[in-house]
Amino acid sequence: MHANTLRMNHDYMTLVHCRDKAWGEHALTRIGSILVATTAVGISVPGYWWVFCVGAMTIGWALEGTFYRWLSDKIDHPERLDPQDLPRIKQLTIRAIIGLVAIYATPFLALAFAPHPGPSLGLIFACGSLLVICGQHVLDRNMVYWTLPVITVAVILCAIRLADGWVGYLLGFLAFLLCVNTVVLTGASVKSAEDLIEAQGKALRLADELDERVVQRTRELEEAVKVAEEANRAKSRFLATMSHELRTPLNAVIGYAEMVGEDVRSGDLGSTEADLEKIRNAARHLLGLINEVLDISKMEANEQVCRPTQFDVRSVAQEALDAIIPLAAASQTQCELEIAPTLETLAYNDEGKLRQCLLNLLSNAAKFTTNGTIKLTCRLSGPQQEWIAFDVADTGVGIAEEDLPRIFLPFFQSDTSLTRSVEGTGLGLAISQKLSHLMGGDLMVTSRVGIGSTFTLLIARQFVEAG
Repeated sequence: MHANTLRMNHDYMTLVHCRDKAWGEHALTRIGSILVATTAVGISVPGYWWVFCVGAMTIGWALEGTFYRWLSDKIDHPERLDPQDLPRIKQLTIRAIIGLVAIYATPFLALAFAPHPGPSLGLIFACGSLLVICGQHVLDRNMVYWTLPVITVAVILCAIRLADGWVGYLLGFLAFLLCVNTVVLTGASVKSAEDLIEAQGKALRLADELDERVVQRTRELEEAVKVAEEANRAKSRFLATMSHELRTPLNAVIGYAEMVGEDVRSGDLGSTEADLEKIRNAARHLLGLINEVLDISKMEANEQVCRPTQFDVRSVAQEALDAIIPLAAASQTQCELEIAPTLETLAYNDEGKLRQCLLNLLSNAAKFTTNGTIKLTCRLSGPQQEWIAFDVADTGVGIAEEDLPRIFLPFFQSDTSLTRSVEGTGLGLAISQKLSHLMGGDLMVTSRVGIGSTFTLLIARQFVEAG
């Protein structure tokens, strides 16, 4: 990630662009012009002027090779670069190029004082250097004003030395105009290169953002697939459980109905009333199972709506707790109700859905608690006390930490072996949470295995329809 980010840095891209231009596209032009200039001086100019040119060329090449290796080592290993060092490396590169230009231009400046045809050759090769520099100075516009003056002086001096009197000065003036135009063109060339580098940086940043989005979408898709797979597994577990849950009351109905039929045929009706009561209980249980399945189906289809009315919170809480006291008493579990002093007794919400949620939560607590305590606490909650909170705390078996994120999923059952030992479909929590959302609230849980669970049901104190 560090290397990819660095490659989008403007200074880094500028250094790479400079290296590729000066030592890539224009390397042959530079080296060829230096060799041709030295050879032409050695052949045409009398004396030892060629020694001076060869010396400058040798020093320049040696320094250039050393600098090129240093710069390439820096930019070819971006993972070892600190972004804060890039401005310093850029400044060192600028100074190195300025020095190299000065070394290579010194022989052309000296040829202005050499015998004929030294000034002519100096003018030709100095003008050629202007064109080369115009194409290479892409690192910084300020470099133009440091490197071109050396070449400019050489061009003007060589032009003046070509003729005597006013003709020489005229040639020098024309050479000066040439250099000024070159500076302008070089500045424009550098600006275009900078714009190109900036555009490349933006393109890289956009590509990087696109890659991140693709990775994020892929991650979200994988998560969605996992959720779907978990839902399918939960549905399979639910169907396996329901096959048991539905058969049990149906078998009871059929069995007791047959017993009643035998009693009628034999004329012994002494136990008929008790058998009919058992049939009614089994039928009610079967109806409850079917209702839960229908409720979750309606919620999945968004067919459930909130029908608010004004009701007394204390009465609803007390009725729900009273309804599960017989179930709790069977397992020697005590039930307690606590109403916060600050809680107003009247609320405006869906009384029926609140009662259904409380019955689901309290029934679950009673089913999974033995020789313990179930406590229902009613209080105000929220920054503006806009919610009513119902805390159902038990000292039962608790819920494993890894199951907590999935406990409210439809068809999910925390412990199949345990839930098989009690009545129910495992849909109660999923239904309760969806009902809490319809009432403008939420349903949350905290739990520790072996210590107990606390379910917190939030509903809006004064329900207001959305939209």
